[in-house]
Amino acid sequence: MPAIKSRRAPTKGDQREQALVEAARDVFREKSISQVTIDDLAGAAGIARSGFYFYFESKQALLAALVDQRLAEADLEMAEWLASDGLNRAALRRGLAAGLARWKVDGRWLREAFITPDPGPEVMHVRDRLVDEGCTLFSTRIERDARAGLTVGGPPDLLAKMAVHLRSITFADVYANPGAYDEDELLDTLTDAILRLVYGPVPDGVTQKSPADAGQ
Repeated sequence: MPAIKSRRAPTKGDQREQALVEAARDVFREKSISQVTIDDLAGAAGIARSGFYFYFESKQALLAALVDQRLAEADLEMAEWLASDGLNRAALRRGLAAGLARWKVDGRWLREAFITPDPGPEVMHVRDRLVDEGCTLFSTRIERDARAGLTVGGPPDLLAKMAVHLRSITFADVYANPGAYDEDELLDTLTDAILRLVYGPVPDGVTQKSPADAGQ
């Protein structure tokens, strides 16, 4: 007997809401949120202005929904390293490279959501939750290595928060200053900075570019 599927198929309303989120991603890539109008967002999604307010109360609420959906990508980017143990430099660098590629495309709205001191209560609520979740994933990994005696001293949750914020600030700076750094050199430096933060001095060979890294 076939299993009964409990998840309903997306309705037209679901599809319109998702169309707004996807359209917002494109619009927020081109303009800051202060420059974007409701008409811009509704028009990009192919709906009337009145239709926008059926799904979202404001453009900040739409940005919050976009952040909520798209920042799940960050967890996927780092999943290989977060599931492993020890330094695993190559996996960490691959995750950071994927994150940098995403910031180079979506950096305008990512900066507004994660770097702006006050992005609005809707975005702030989502940001705080996602940062906490990201830090928890990092902290859980650091705790495993701490039990194995591999990490430096210090609370794993604090080390995790430092690593997560270092990643975000670095990517935001790359978006704001394109071409200021050699990309391979930046990824190598960021990878090694996070490893030293968590593990202290590491073997010389580990901080050199490995064959796996060189193929990226």
